[in-house]
Amino acid sequence: MDLTSSHECDVSPAARARGPPRGPGLRAPAERRRPWRLRDRRSRTPLVRTAPRTPGAARRPDRFRTDAGTPFVCARRQAAGPGGRAPRPRQAAPAQDAPRAKEATPPEPPALPPQAIAPPSSDEPLTPPLPKAAPPGTIPDVELTRELLYQILASEIAAQRGEYGRATATYLSIARETGDPRLARRATELALAGRLIESAVPAAELWHQLEPDSDMAAQTLETLLLSTGRFIPAEPLLAKRLAQARADGSLPIVYRKLQTLLTRVADKSAALDMLARLAEPDAREPTARLAVAAVAMAADKPDRALAEARAAMALEPDDPEPAMAAARYAHQGEDPEGARAILSGFLERNPDATDARFMLARLMLSDGDADGAREQFEHALASRPDDPMILFSLGQLAYQTGQPDVAADYLKRYVELPADVRRNNDPAYMFLGQLAEEQRRYEEAADWYARVDSGEQRVPALVRRAISLGKLGRVEEARTLLAEAAAGRSDDQVRLVLAESQVLRDAGRHEEAFELLGGALAERPDNPDLLYDQAMVAERLDRIDVLEKNLRRIIALQPDHAHAYNALGYTLADRNERLEEAHELIRQALELSPDDAHIEDSMGWVLFRLGKLEEAEQHLRRAYERSQEAEIAAHLGEVLWAQGRHDEARRLWQEARGREPDNETLRKTLARLQVRL
Repeated sequence: MDLTSSHECDVSPAARARGPPRGPGLRAPAERRRPWRLRDRRSRTPLVRTAPRTPGAARRPDRFRTDAGTPFVCARRQAAGPGGRAPRPRQAAPAQDAPRAKEATPPEPPALPPQAIAPPSSDEPLTPPLPKAAPPGTIPDVELTRELLYQILASEIAAQRGEYGRATATYLSIARETGDPRLARRATELALAGRLIESAVPAAELWHQLEPDSDMAAQTLETLLLSTGRFIPAEPLLAKRLAQARADGSLPIVYRKLQTLLTRVADKSAALDMLARLAEPDAREPTARLAVAAVAMAADKPDRALAEARAAMALEPDDPEPAMAAARYAHQGEDPEGARAILSGFLERNPDATDARFMLARLMLSDGDADGAREQFEHALASRPDDPMILFSLGQLAYQTGQPDVAADYLKRYVELPADVRRNNDPAYMFLGQLAEEQRRYEEAADWYARVDSGEQRVPALVRRAISLGKLGRVEEARTLLAEAAAGRSDDQVRLVLAESQVLRDAGRHEEAFELLGGALAERPDNPDLLYDQAMVAERLDRIDVLEKNLRRIIALQPDHAHAYNALGYTLADRNERLEEAHELIRQALELSPDDAHIEDSMGWVLFRLGKLEEAEQHLRRAYERSQEAEIAAHLGEVLWAQGRHDEARRLWQEARGREPDNETLRKTLARLQVRL
């Protein structure tokens, strides 16, 4: 069982074919069968399975089978009569306090409310003493009484209704009474299905005690104990598992699973201490060293992590995994030169280690060494010219370094690779469309987007294709394309409406866009995207009342929606109205999204409106450093112009107009200030 997936317990092949387990699957005695069967409404699988009796076959009222085929043997056995036929079972007289056989429905057992299990105050076992246990690996003899059957069925019905706490408590109670590990396992499964971790722990502990040789029970308990921070009772279980792994040669697998699990626990320092003790006998095992290194890094101990990774490197000098781990920990420990040195040394010995070379290229790129990163990628490409990952990475690198034409060349090589080279062309088609769109080659962009006709990129490609067609003036063609698109998911339907609105806005048909969004909002009145888009259209129509109503509704629905605060604050500032309120709204937006260039621009603009020119310039310069957009340049230039720095403002505006000659904000700014460039 995977230590990282304890919430999914394996079942028998037959049970897996039927779907999620529904309980021990006990079959009722023949003399107590009813003509009806209780069914799970979701899967239509009988909760009580009664096999049809072959004519002439002996009736076996004394044996019932589980889903896995294990006999569940009643205490009352009846010997077969002469000739091999089982005699008709005699109706046993009911006990004084037992329900009568002729009653239409069994009496309701005492209510079993969900157990409120508090976290343990010590490391003592969570379960009370067990009944007399059956020998390990055997199923105890348990009589399937009416009350027991009723409790099992009631628990399954409760689970179907989502009442996992009640179902778990009942199963756990009868598991303790009967000593049956199948019932304890089912209690664990139901607790995990309901995410009742504190209830799952005692259930799993009982399951493990009743079935000590079960790997599934042991690993489920280990995972639950570790995920809840109970390291002391978990440690001997893990020590036993590691001892078994040493014997069967599965140490690397176990250590990798432990690494995944322990890097996610809350108390990572305690996890590190425990793992270090467990791994002492395995100092010569690289995966043990790497597991300790990963947990040490998670515990914010980079020096310890790097030391363990270097020890793993010494054990496996030609394995890229320890070298990459050591480089990663060195970089996270603020030693980028050390990280690059580790990988460079490894690549001198192993020049064909592509993953290590990729990592070195990314480290170089993050450190600002774009030329060094490109050299590493091209070195890899020289030895593997048809590697799609290398070509795509080089395309991304060229784009990030301001070389769109070079990026397009690499991406075209990617999509033109032979058909037998496995890859997904859709991301490259989207990338090429974006490059063409950014260079205003809208016909080419639409062509690239049209090549994406399936998969998760289909709707985004359809949206960008329609917008590109709209830019070409083919508005009705774009609208028809969107109207004929089939979108099953609600999110995709909204995305198509927003795309049509964008096409109409780009064409200057704001009234139509406003009506379109209004119709969509009639069906989805609280959709934040539709509300925001209609607010932007309302601003163009001078419907500030609608804009403010929509944006305040978004803020009420999503108090962390930074752009709603920003849009309302900027609109007020741009109109020179309620400036103090505008400043407060933008301040809240900047607090929610401090690295957003547009919000930084808004803050600079409202400060300019308030007459705080120096502060305004600081914010606008930060915004322009992050995004050299013409609108931000227009605002920064106006602040410089107001300070009398006319030549500096002109140079800034000239640069911006060269990049975006049709920008409306820049054009209006120059006209208002009567500036000719």
